[in-house]
Formats: sequence, C-alpha cells, structure tokens
Amino acid sequence: MQGVKVLMMNESRNERRDPLNLGELPEVQTDFDGWPEIESALRQENRKRRARAIAGGSLAAAATVVLALAFMLRIPATSPLPDATENAVTTLGQEAEPVPLREPAVESLIAMSQQLENRIRAYRARVGDLPSDALVFQVELQDLVAQVDSKLSVAPDSAELWSQRVNLLLDLSQLYENSLRRDYYRMASL
Repeated sequence: MQGVKVLMMNESRNERRDPLNLGELPEVQTDFDGWPEIESALRQENRKRRARAIAGGSLAAAATVVLALAFMLRIPATSPLPDATENAVTTLGQEAEPVPLREPAVESLIAMSQQLENRIRAYRARVGDLPSDALVFQVELQDLVAQVDSKLSVAPDSAELWSQRVNLLLDLSQLYENSLRRDYYRMASL
C-alpha cells in the first residue's frame, strides 16, 4: 500500500510541473530564423521616426525664421518717446519747454503685468519657499496685489490701478531675485 501512495505523489508532482500542458505543443523548427524580418521592421520604423523628426525640426526652423522676420520688419505704429522735432526748433532767447512724458497705455501695462506674473511663477519654481523674513514681505505684497485686483474688477480700464499692480509685481519679483542672488552667493562661497 505504501508503494501506491508514493506513485500517486509522484504523479501529482509531474502535473504541477506542467500545469498548462505545454509539453504537448509541437516542437519549434530549429531552421527558422525570424531575425531578418524583425531587423527590417525595426529599420523601417527607425527611418519613419527620423523622417518625422526632420519634418518637425524643419517646421520649427521655418516658424522661427518667419517670426524673426516678422519682428524685424515690424514698424511701430506710435513712437514710445515724445517727438523731439516738435520742440527742437526754437527761436533765440526762448527756452524750450520740456515735453511731459506720456503715460503708458493700459494695454502695455496689462502686458507688463502678465510678463511679471510669468516671471514670478518661474522664480517660485526655482526658489521654492522664501526665508521667514522675506516671507512676511511676500505675503504683504500679494495681499496688496489682491486689493488692487479687486479694485480693477470694478474699473478695469484704470491706468493708475494697472500701474500700481505692475509696481507691486516688480517689488515681488525683486524679492525673489534677491533671494536667488543670496542663494547664489552662498553656494559660490562654498
């Protein structure tokens, strides 16, 4: 009886070694080599990828050239400086009156505000958290910007409010730049 139990245990072990019954599959022919097909498919895919990269790079270069030409050939509609020829001709004995500076247009203040916000986002990504003494100023400046923003929601065309916002963002940007400069000098002194 003991011999029968041993035989049954060996049979159950053999079944566990091949649970998917892979031993019954036909054998693979050893003379078959699929590498040439695989190699040609990989080379073809590589050629396609290279062609797409060259096409994308060419489009990017063409776009860069077009933008560069557009900026170079663009003629400003208005001169940002007062026209000096208006007051250049004076008679003897008369002093020329200084020309008052023109206030920047609201659109240019808005654009400057957006540029400063983007710069501050980039600084935040690089600096991370500010030291505690600078953090107090940062929070105060951000609170003032929020107050100006609430006033701008009522009067969005106010050049004075946009100018205040730009000045506050300049101060905030300077705070981050000082922190970066301080970190740079600390690292450079090591």
